[in-house]
Amino acid sequence: MHELGLSRSIVGIVREHANGRRVKRVRLTIGPQACVEPGSLEFCFDIVTADTELAGATLEILPGDGNTFLVKDFETEEAA
Repeated sequence: MHELGLSRSIVGIVREHANGRRVKRVRLTIGPQACVEPGSLEFCFDIVTADTELAGATLEILPGDGNTFLVKDFETEEAA
C-alpha cells in the first residue's frame, strides 16, 4: 500500500508551507493512471495527520489527466 508513503509526503509538503498554521483542507489532483486508490489515501491521510497541524483537515481529490499526482493547494485557518 503505497498510499501510506504518499500520505506522509503530502503531510510533509503541506506542513513545510503552512508555517505552523492549522490546515483545514488539502486539494490533490490525481489522474486515473496514477495507480492511487482514493479510499486508501484518505484512510492513510487521517492516520498520518493525527497530532499535526493537519489533524481533521479535509482531503479533496480532484480528477486529473494520465498519471498526474499533484498537491494542488491547501487552505489554512485564519489567524485569530
